[in-house]
Amino acid sequence: MDKYTKTILTVIAVALVAIAAQNAITPAKAVGGGCGRENYNPCWVKLVN
Repeated sequence: MDKYTKTILTVIAVALVAIAAQNAITPAKAVGGGCGRENYNPCWVKLVN
């Protein structure tokens, strides 16, 4: 491999490690509008033609 290819692969590897570390430190959470959190407050979708 040439120097350019090694550099690009290194940048990609560092970015993937950073993404993995970020998700390990603070797991993603969904933010909702108040529905779906409990069984008594489900989310509803209304289909309209």
